[in-house]
Amino acid sequence: MFYKIMLWLFAIATYFAGPARSFEMNMTKYFKMPNLYDFDDFDRCLQEFKRSETYCFVRAEVLPQANSEAWQAIAEISKYNKHHFDHRHLYYGLCLRWCKEDLAAADPDVVKELYAGLLTNNTKLNTYVGLFTVEETNREQYNTIMNQCINLRLTQTHGLRAVSMIEYCETNHKVIEMDTWNLTFYAITFVLILLVAGSSLFDFYLKHRPSDKEISREDHYKSAVRGIINRLCVSFSVVRNWYRLNQEPVGKMGRDLRFLDCFKFFCMFLVVFAHTNWILYEGALSNPQDNERLLHTVAGTLLISGGLITITFFVFSGLLLTINWLALTKIKNELSTKEYVEVYIKFNIFRYLRLTIPYAFVILLSGVYFDNHGGPLWRHIVEREQLACRKNWWANLLYINNYYRNNEKCMLQSWYLASDTFSFMISLLILMIAHKYPHTRNWLFGCIGGFFYVLPGFIAYFGNYDPFFVPSPQTQKDSFIDDREFSEFYAPFHMNFACYFSGVLAAIVYDEISSKQFKLHKSKVFQCLWYALIPAGILWLLSAHPIYQHYYEEQPHFWNSIYAAIQRNNWGLALGVFVVGIACKVGGLFRKFSCLPIFRILGRLTYGAFVIHIFVARFVLGTLRTPLFFGPEVMFSFILSTLVVSYLLSLLLAILVELPTSALLKLMR
Repeated sequence: MFYKIMLWLFAIATYFAGPARSFEMNMTKYFKMPNLYDFDDFDRCLQEFKRSETYCFVRAEVLPQANSEAWQAIAEISKYNKHHFDHRHLYYGLCLRWCKEDLAAADPDVVKELYAGLLTNNTKLNTYVGLFTVEETNREQYNTIMNQCINLRLTQTHGLRAVSMIEYCETNHKVIEMDTWNLTFYAITFVLILLVAGSSLFDFYLKHRPSDKEISREDHYKSAVRGIINRLCVSFSVVRNWYRLNQEPVGKMGRDLRFLDCFKFFCMFLVVFAHTNWILYEGALSNPQDNERLLHTVAGTLLISGGLITITFFVFSGLLLTINWLALTKIKNELSTKEYVEVYIKFNIFRYLRLTIPYAFVILLSGVYFDNHGGPLWRHIVEREQLACRKNWWANLLYINNYYRNNEKCMLQSWYLASDTFSFMISLLILMIAHKYPHTRNWLFGCIGGFFYVLPGFIAYFGNYDPFFVPSPQTQKDSFIDDREFSEFYAPFHMNFACYFSGVLAAIVYDEISSKQFKLHKSKVFQCLWYALIPAGILWLLSAHPIYQHYYEEQPHFWNSIYAAIQRNNWGLALGVFVVGIACKVGGLFRKFSCLPIFRILGRLTYGAFVIHIFVARFVLGTLRTPLFFGPEVMFSFILSTLVVSYLLSLLLAILVELPTSALLKLMR
């Protein structure tokens, strides 16, 4: 039976792969286009001469020219907009001195005709221009000469012209002044280091002070100290918090669900995989054609379908919320209306503080100005994020960043936290109503779940969206700015609530099975269903393949909306069944591997790694001087280095902020 299933899977995968293999890119045409990135030597421009020199990062858009072979190639290749970059949009890094020299060597009459105008109607570029307001003087002085310089190159090599706009300029005499934001970050970091050092020393003193001890010195850091003042003073202790980070799960439920740490770590790996690829697109690539061809393959479809991985975290969040709620109701089953309100406020406040304090610290870090340790793309990649965080930090801390100033996003990955927060609040309210009126529970769950299950389909149909979110290369290159599908179809909480609610239902089912001591792992039928979910999940990722590879053909609008409803929501439901099964000891070696102690630490560091990994990736990519050759070796080295550094910084964040915050919140309960 197993071999028959594998043969069917192979046959279906082969069928899905067919459309991709039929695409052939005309490379002769491709290389007739101008390069997407053209950078002068950044270091030489700013270091060769002692007097002030200027280097500008300029965005250009090629103007249509029907009789140009280069323009015909641009129009032909860019029409596959879900797979290809928009080759009209070019990035230039230009040395002002060399531009002047090139223009001086050209005929004066020709130079006058080179100016084609300013690029003002590009809303994505205008977002950058709006953030880099300090560059207005440079734009007034150099926009014209930079446009002439670009058109001199384009005319000579491709017979094209372009409009352009300076994003920013660098000089070799720029000095970063210490402002209030930077001082605040350094002061808070210094205070945290002092608190950690003082708390650790005090904890060490408590361990060795002469007194009658009920516990051995070896177990001192693993046990609670006496007295509220002492407990407060050891909240920042390094050794105590390390033991808390590595603490074994307590109780039957904790042991049953310890596999979640493994799941969170591997999902985080896939998130880093996806996000680092996006940030590489945001940088400069010397071989964009290889990435574009990759997206026409099955591997490209899997990359695009990777958005389902983030949905996995919604299921886990709904599961953990419901387990905490059920644990509370078992302690006190009957609650008054006042107690419901108090519990609702308490749950939300404690969750807000636990997540937001380390999150706010990373936002503060993201807004710190650093000297340009990189090249021409440093400010485009790193400083844009700094400026956005300085401007919109409060929207992130209120978790309204999915709906407010979508084009000026601080920490793009924070869309998940905003969506998760709204899902948490609504799910907790639903659980309380179901507990208050138990006779309405099935009806309430059915109506709520059914409504949010079909909602993505209606939104896709009436909003004329693609059936699933497709982050095209150009969308990623522009950091998702002005992308309607991302901000309205992918990120909002109502598009993800059904998956969150799948976690809620999974927790309720698990609690029922556990309380009735039903031996689910002995059911052969369920075991077959559970194991079948693994290949079914892979096929589900591939189910987008025919749609994705034929998006430029007319699609059946109704059936696309059906797929929009079931694509992410079926993933959430299946994952809920999968989690219930493994929690009930189904899975054999797979479950044993998931429960290895190493994942206990890695899983608990996942939140910190999530909020900081894009900062790490941006910081690394911003140091590039020239376009990067993108290949498997470069991709995986970048992914692994980002993952390792993110987890190391997450450990530091946990020691300085996250674990002390958790310890202090326990004192408040």
